[in-house]
Amino acid sequence: METKNLGERSGHQLMSLASRIKAIHHAITAEELAELLKVSRLTILRRAKRGTIPSFRVGSCVRFDPANISRWLVDMGVKRMSKP
Repeated sequence: METKNLGERSGHQLMSLASRIKAIHHAITAEELAELLKVSRLTILRRAKRGTIPSFRVGSCVRFDPANISRWLVDMGVKRMSKP
């Protein structure tokens, strides 16, 4: 039984960040995305406002489509995330 749990846990750990985000089946908040990317919520909101990260608005709330974020991460590859 423990072996199965270890296998499940290690399988999850082997998923790429883009794959883990794509597996989310609801719009995510700036807070959730910031936690996943290990950056501040303010960084996420600033990038959304500039259009450098795909986002959409629901009223005054900014939300992120996991499929678009996953694709964005893959497209970014090893490119710099900030301006030089």
